[in-house]
Amino acid sequence: MSLIDDLLIILTDYSGGYRLMRKRLMGMEVPQPDKIDYQKLKEQTLRSTLSRLKKRGLIENKTGVWNITDNGRKFLKNKLISKIPHFEHLKTKNKKKEMVIVFDIPEIRRRQRNWLRMELVALGFILLQKSVWIGPAPLPKEFIEYLNETNLLQYLKFFKAVQEDIVG
Repeated sequence: MSLIDDLLIILTDYSGGYRLMRKRLMGMEVPQPDKIDYQKLKEQTLRSTLSRLKKRGLIENKTGVWNITDNGRKFLKNKLISKIPHFEHLKTKNKKKEMVIVFDIPEIRRRQRNWLRMELVALGFILLQKSVWIGPAPLPKEFIEYLNETNLLQYLKFFKAVQEDIVG
């Protein structure tokens, strides 16, 4: 992934000032040979990249707080879809919201957490709270297998949901 991808991913989870964004970059996964070493990233490189993203309409800065725009989200989604498997085509026909998924994925696996959120939306789930989603059941078998292969399944809990009128 590139610096641009990482910045857009950071901004999908939070909005904040320049210093907080730089701290988030420093806290990303341990660099590997093919990844950027954010410890050595120059201030000017980061500022120039933010400026270019703003000119392209992918991010905005209002009163010192950086936010991703709708165009930025679309750009990131299209880019990530080409690199990571997605399961939208396996979406169930069931429209009832019968399953609750709760997850607690560590910060070091932020990219996978962001991917999971996008997949849940594509599969028809809606956000109840930050890591609590409700949607149709059952989940596609291939999706569960992929979660297991990537060791994400251990961070997820699945619950059956029944909505009933409690006031009669």
